Amino acid sequence: MLDLADALDVKITSEPWDGMAGMPYYLYDAYDFRKVAMDEMICIFAQPKGKTPTIQAIVKHFEDIHSIAAMPVVLKLDGLSGERRKVLIKARVPFVANEQIYLPFMGAILQERQYREPKPREKMTPSTQLLFFAYLYQESDKIYTGPMAKKLGISAMQVTRAVRQLQSLNLFDVSKDGVSIVANGRLSHRDLFEAAEPYLLDPVREILYVARSAQLESLPYSGISALSEISMLGAADVPTFAYYGKKDAISGENALTDRERQVRIEVWKYAPTMLSMNRNLADPLSIIVSLRDERDDPRIEQAIEGIYRKIWR
Repeated sequence: MLDLADALDVKITSEPWDGMAGMPYYLYDAYDFRKVAMDEMICIFAQPKGKTPTIQAIVKHFEDIHSIAAMPVVLKLDGLSGERRKVLIKARVPFVANEQIYLPFMGAILQERQYREPKPREKMTPSTQLLFFAYLYQESDKIYTGPMAKKLGISAMQVTRAVRQLQSLNLFDVSKDGVSIVANGRLSHRDLFEAAEPYLLDPVREILYVARSAQLESLPYSGISALSEISMLGAADVPTFAYYGKKDAISGENALTDRERQVRIEVWKYAPTMLSMNRNLADPLSIIVSLRDERDDPRIEQAIEGIYRKIWR
């Protein structure tokens, strides 16, 4: 809180909020709460426990929290992109993140003078990531673009663009074998995967909580549920499935409200079973990338390490 105190030139005190009794479970499960005093102004800081909810969900959550707390609610984040900052300000959601402060109820909109928003790392396109993972799953150290386009069900142009992106990221060398384009990884398969980590695309576009049904439960497992199927990790309390298709084909809520009657649906950016040996599970490497925010849990990290050993013996 020291940076915030310096920026606003106010005295800051923080303590656990004792007003959480009677709070709906979906709010308690989604945020850590602190009661914060900034001189005479008292408010609630809400920090997401996992992935930051959508803007629409945050607005609804904060309305519900305010109805309980009867004081301003501030979103506390460790980091914030320029695009999300603009959306939060447009929605008039107060936030504190790094050197960025937006507290409209105090008339404070600040950024540290020397702050420069870092240039985001280039992320792989869905086609590039599918091609990259297809390479990592095979034993050979080379791929031919023609056969790979047929395997992935994408156009030759998409594969060519994917190869060029992998080359531009210094992950692959590209050559020709007659008229065929050939790509070779510059490192061993596992080393290549680790080198590519900053550029890997989170396959999950959105998370919804949907009422259980036989139709939805025919979808492939993903997330912790998939990880538990291929490791010794215990099963998740709420089953997680991957969905790829028209967004309006399913509807759900942005937050969990009934763990007995809902399942967690991850809306994916590409087909989750395209590269999977088991049609009931999303492919393991994509699962690992989707669990980036969960890897501080040693049980999950141990399970992932076991998957590495199975893929790259």
